[in-house]
Amino acid sequence: MDYSEDSIPVLSQDGHMLGVITSEDIVEMVDNEMGEDYAKLAGLTAEEDLKETTAQSMKKRLPWLIILLFLGMIVSSVVGVFEHVVAVLPIVICFQSLVLDMAGNVGTQSLAVTIRVLMDETLTGKQKLFLLVKEMKIGLLNGGILGIMALALLGIYIHLFKGYTWIGAFGISGCVGISLLVAMVISSLVGTVIPMFFHKIKIDPAVASGPLITTVNDLVAVVTYYGLAFLLLIM
Repeated sequence: MDYSEDSIPVLSQDGHMLGVITSEDIVEMVDNEMGEDYAKLAGLTAEEDLKETTAQSMKKRLPWLIILLFLGMIVSSVVGVFEHVVAVLPIVICFQSLVLDMAGNVGTQSLAVTIRVLMDETLTGKQKLFLLVKEMKIGLLNGGILGIMALALLGIYIHLFKGYTWIGAFGISGCVGISLLVAMVISSLVGTVIPMFFHKIKIDPAVASGPLITTVNDLVAVVTYYGLAFLLLIM
């Protein structure tokens, strides 16, 4: 550009020059901010570099991992509650990771969008409600599309490769499809509400990290999937 500048002066209120800000300064500042937010989204308390010792890196990572360990234990114990479902219909466990992964992915997407929107400090309550409704609507529509795909493709797979009748195969795939729909809607809600809550109590919403959202959504997805499997396929 003909009029681009690589530096700008900083003036006091009475017009005296205090210093100069260069383009390199701005790029470095943006990089530092992005690096810090990225670290928080990964469940770290601060950005790491190659100069840190192993002990320093462990100190940053371990607190979140301990929290996530206990949350993971809760998820595992909930799976244990539905042990009778797996005993009666073992095939349902084959598709557990599918429902959990999709719920986690949707929650992480909503988290990323929400954190970016919350950077606007002038955001009103009405706009936050609009964001929440929009994310849940996206989760509903995407969940519907993926649920229908799961219903069709898994039904054919279960019939051809697992030896179930067409009715039995599509009964199981239908349960997976409905679980995907419900889990994705709830995950969109969780991925939006949690960073909003952190922002409300004056905590950087970036600390509502991907691992935390994923673990919470795992819990939601497990209850949804096995609960629906019990209601639709066993009762």
